[in-house]
Amino acid sequence: MFVMTAPPPAPAPWDEAPKRAALDKVANMLANAGLTGRPALAADALLVPYARPGAEEVAAINFRRGVQEGCRVVGRAVTVLDTSAGEVGVGGYYFGGSLHATGTGIPDTLLVRPQLSAALALRVGTTLDRSDITIAEVLGSVEGVHAVLVVDCPRVGGPDGSTLLECIADNAHAGHIVLSDTWITPEGADFANIVLDVGTGDTVASYRPHPRASLHLVSALRRSIALFGPVSPGEMLVMPTAGQVLELAPGATARMDSALFGTVSVARAEGEYDDGFEPLRHANDGGSW
Repeated sequence: MFVMTAPPPAPAPWDEAPKRAALDKVANMLANAGLTGRPALAADALLVPYARPGAEEVAAINFRRGVQEGCRVVGRAVTVLDTSAGEVGVGGYYFGGSLHATGTGIPDTLLVRPQLSAALALRVGTTLDRSDITIAEVLGSVEGVHAVLVVDCPRVGGPDGSTLLECIADNAHAGHIVLSDTWITPEGADFANIVLDVGTGDTVASYRPHPRASLHLVSALRRSIALFGPVSPGEMLVMPTAGQVLELAPGATARMDSALFGTVSVARAEGEYDDGFEPLRHANDGGSW
């Protein structure tokens, strides 16, 4: 005898609520770490189910929050991580309050586990707005090359560092950049032979552009443009470097001396943002370098 059976129930539509809750939680953890100076832990477990797109969405959430509060982008960060699949270049952004003139003292309250290095920064003269941009187009847009002290501020991860997903969500660890007063034209930049020496306390370290700096820069910049919008004239593209990462200890001053770029220095200062600290304004905001 033929027996009629009920059809199986239609699959329920994908429930975005758990994903939204997890990604919003990580975004809030990062924002809170930046306000309190205490790094967030255990973000990776929340990010793993949603892989790289989820981590990128966290970075985009905090980017949108900053823009809504009136922040403007003044540069892009590139961090190179070693993974089981090889090196990965991850892109982030710098808001206006992250760009400083040499000699700046950055208050403790703006720093989370500050890690120091030196790099070259490319000052862009034309808009870069395509997510398939090439190396030639990026380098062709550069109007000047500066040296910078990079104060990286990982807001998430354990004592041994951040995972790839945590680094992506954490805006590629973008913290602060301190800009040299002196710059050179792209034609005068022999990247392969530029070495930047930095000293802080009794420690000295040397930095040179990463062997695949241009490739990682373009790869990271493509994702950065897709996530955070076009690169505007005047923005700084901070090149990835190879060299020992230093700690910027409380009360410490770091100094870089270069025949090409002069002296660049930064101090980890006591105090609050409201204690007279005034970040350098970006040229697009009507200020000056």
